[in-house]
Amino acid sequence: MFTEDLSLFFNTNDFAVQALFNGSNIINGILGNAYAEINGVESARPAFTCALEDVAGVSHGNTLVIDGDTYYIVGVKPDGVGVMTLVLELQ
Repeated sequence: MFTEDLSLFFNTNDFAVQALFNGSNIINGILGNAYAEINGVESARPAFTCALEDVAGVSHGNTLVIDGDTYYIVGVKPDGVGVMTLVLELQ
């Protein structure tokens, strides 16, 4: 894992947005779409990319609130260098 400061990638003055993680921590990340394949059907799902350290202990079923919308985390994809992509489901 990198030891560099990843906050430059998740600056809300650029592409990132703030999210409330699990009802208590405000974190920054990039909201977009992730490729998903379920039973051979390809699609895109909402995804939130952020620093791994901001979501330590994340698990399926945790929540993110972004711009008043609540998302459940249905996929957890660490990249091995300190960045995490969370696959989301809008509730």
